[in-house]
Amino acid sequence: MELTIVERLKLLEILPARESILTLKIIRKLRETLSPSEDELKILNPRYEFMCPYSGKVGGKLVRCDNGGFFPIAPRCAEHDMLMVPTGQVNFNLSPELQTKVKEIHMGPQALAIASDALKRVDEAKQLTEVHISLYEKFFPPEEVEVPEAIVKSMSE
Repeated sequence: MELTIVERLKLLEILPARESILTLKIIRKLRETLSPSEDELKILNPRYEFMCPYSGKVGGKLVRCDNGGFFPIAPRCAEHDMLMVPTGQVNFNLSPELQTKVKEIHMGPQALAIASDALKRVDEAKQLTEVHISLYEKFFPPEEVEVPEAIVKSMSE
């Protein structure tokens, strides 16, 4: 199956984190296959979101530091001299050339079932976004819809 970098990243996002040992081994191999290569990572230039973990009381109120941002590695908060902690968010530089490049992803029947089940689960939870459409349609091609003859005729005029 040919997948773009965006489709691969979106599929990586939704793969289950907890499963049986055999399923986890298949998921681990699938994650390795879907993950960006070193060359792709250089182009993607990932930046991770970090936030200062400081919280303390000021005037009897609990206050959290709001220093943070996207960085390649964890910085120190200048105000509290503390190493910032990751939030789990990441930004990528998706060049038009990289967005259209596809990679052939080979999946066995079990990996295919795991990926399609993950997509179904996200769809049923109504958590799909517009970015998931092309990925979803590769696993579940849209059915041919028969267009009434009158509409076909009116479209050809």
